[in-house]
Amino acid sequence: MRRINSTLIAFLICCLTYQSTARAQSGNNSLSHLTIYNAGVAEFLEERTMELQPGLNTIEWRSLMPKAYLRTVRVLAQNAEVVRQDVTYDGAQVNSEKSPVLHLVIQNRGAAARTLVQVDYLAPNISWQSDYALVLEPTPNGEAPTAATLDSWVSLYNNTGVDLTAGTVDLVAGDIALLPDGGPGFRAEYAAQTSINASREYEPSLDSSGASFAEVSSLSAFNRFTLGQNIDLNANSLITRFPIFQRARLAVVQRNVFENTHDTQTLGRGGFILLPRGLDVRLVAKNAAGSPMPAGLVTIYQRTGTLAQVVGQDRISFTPQNAEFSVTQGRSATLFGTRRILERRVINYKDKNDNSHDKLVTRVEVVLTNRGKQPSEAMVREGIERYDDNQWKIVESTTPSEQLGANTVQFKVTVPAGGKLTIVYTVECE
Repeated sequence: MRRINSTLIAFLICCLTYQSTARAQSGNNSLSHLTIYNAGVAEFLEERTMELQPGLNTIEWRSLMPKAYLRTVRVLAQNAEVVRQDVTYDGAQVNSEKSPVLHLVIQNRGAAARTLVQVDYLAPNISWQSDYALVLEPTPNGEAPTAATLDSWVSLYNNTGVDLTAGTVDLVAGDIALLPDGGPGFRAEYAAQTSINASREYEPSLDSSGASFAEVSSLSAFNRFTLGQNIDLNANSLITRFPIFQRARLAVVQRNVFENTHDTQTLGRGGFILLPRGLDVRLVAKNAAGSPMPAGLVTIYQRTGTLAQVVGQDRISFTPQNAEFSVTQGRSATLFGTRRILERRVINYKDKNDNSHDKLVTRVEVVLTNRGKQPSEAMVREGIERYDDNQWKIVESTTPSEQLGANTVQFKVTVPAGGKLTIVYTVECE
């Protein structure tokens, strides 16, 4: 009889242990939070509520990403202690590789209870990029644009080989330094300007800054745009796009820039003739979108009636709210410039103490030609050659100038329609 009772007790213990394990594996394995960095790494936060029995509980966690950085795994159990973590590679096969399985031993010092368990870690092969559409409003008679609308989209790239569903998705960019898998030699630095969240069900209201699909808050020293619900990133859909904001109205200033290094000469083949070069067409605007703008690709469109056509592409760096950004469309087809060095020589002279010195004297000619039907403003930016102590000054010029940097000078001019304008200046450096 005693032997039968002992066998029965052992059987009941095994049944209870099996039941605990089965409940542990039946939790929801979707992501509670997904934080994606723009250099191919993401932070995954998984949560499950499971029944813990008194004493030690063994749990198998089979939902880790295939290439999870295991040394970054962090496990928290509410009102319980995680006393051991083991990892085996006998999980689901993804891209011809077995996924890791996390084996947890959790100590429950209280009564049996439903407990929230969180597993947080880094894993690769998921990233994001920001894209913008800048649509220039039409102007009469080919005049320079003065207004535009700006749309912002974010592209998410899921190359993990696994379908993902996350309650919240954060996109982080900036100078955050991470050490994936905790090992030297794997250092990756990411750009942290902004965390961005997108909601499928958000119904925006229009104001002067356009329609916003993200709500800004702070995250340590960075920015965060708080998210919506249940974002799906399917493995067979490598790119998923979400709007960040739309129809932000911007004031735009067009700048035609002729920029040269100190030794530039726009000479044609053989060096016998001057070859005109189109001026760079740059658009400058202030970020009035109501949120920071992450670094990204800007596609520029010119609207004519209901048609908008691409007229250039450029990249912008991170732009805080109300800060200026600029994009270059390309080179003008109506405003051209030539540059040549008329004279360059070193002159020896003596100061008032009869000490001998050398100075470099350079004389430069810049000619701007406007083939358009409207007068055009232009900025000519000239590099100054470094010489000796690099003490330089403009001693003669046909046009007023301003110093921009240690060795850059700028001339602001207006080129008449169908006409030319010539700038000749002499610079001394000693």
